[in-house]
Amino acid sequence: MKVSEISKILNKNFQGEDFEVKYIREIENADENSITFLFDKKYDANKMVGLLISSFTPSNIKYRAIILCEDVKLALIKILELFDWHKTSNEKFISEKSTIKENVEIGDKTTIMDFVYISKNVKIGENCLIYPFVYIGENVKIGNNCIIYPHVYIGENCLIGNNVILHSGVKIGSDGFGYYKNLKIPQIGNVIIEDDVEIGANSCIDRATISSTIIKKGTKIDNLVQIAHNVVIGENCIIASQVGIAGSSKIGNNVILAGQVGIADHTIIEDNVILLAKTGANGYIKGNNIYGSAIPPLERTNYLRIINIIKKLPEIYELFKRLSSSNKETSSKNS
Repeated sequence: MKVSEISKILNKNFQGEDFEVKYIREIENADENSITFLFDKKYDANKMVGLLISSFTPSNIKYRAIILCEDVKLALIKILELFDWHKTSNEKFISEKSTIKENVEIGDKTTIMDFVYISKNVKIGENCLIYPFVYIGENVKIGNNCIIYPHVYIGENCLIGNNVILHSGVKIGSDGFGYYKNLKIPQIGNVIIEDDVEIGANSCIDRATISSTIIKKGTKIDNLVQIAHNVVIGENCIIASQVGIAGSSKIGNNVILAGQVGIADHTIIEDNVILLAKTGANGYIKGNNIYGSAIPPLERTNYLRIINIIKKLPEIYELFKRLSSSNKETSSKNS
């Protein structure tokens, strides 16, 4: 792709040569045939690159061509989309090695690869790409422009919106972890995944006991996340790896949960909350704030001393109460 073509895509003028760009490289590995992106004025390297995308003209980097953009990250996204092989389907193809039961509707330009199992009464929209070894249960509905990677499980009655990406090993609609003593509580609800949601590899979203576990539109979920039954997650949330969300919790819009956050059952989190890594949350978390409860790294000796003191806190507190009471009595007598 030529520099002039890239400048049209970005709707920006270029300065320099109109050469053929061969590949994308990070700035550290860029050469004279690549397109690369400069995000930071602090980057210091005396080198030659091909096409440079930047918000400023650098003094120390030589280039064959440059395009100046106010938002370099947005430009990066637009260019990466040109090279991205994660595409939805552009032709209708159904493998003879797939299993498709009765009363299944498959939209135009949707590809069903080998060894996909589609149960009865399933509806799949247009331009979807279903990779091998995907299981789709009865009465599932999948929207348009979805990508479902190998070994994904979508259980009965679950609903998947438009532009959804489910990475390898995702489980949608497994039974919720519901028991009364040792008796299993049947889980007859479903999972609803709204539009523009992406779910990372090996994440699990359990079906509700009666109603729906819901992931609202625009939310992005990392790998290895557990979302329990009856949970509702709001719009445009970011949930990092190894987060665990217990049953019936409600999470607002634009919430960020960093790695290994643990949320107790029936917790309510309002909009625009950030929970830092390893934070444990329960009860009611007010919105528009940042919370954290993890212990930062400490030198081993200090850490062990702190743990020792924590163990003695009840005794220290009782001593403090006695001394405080004694001090009050002394003050009273003196007065």
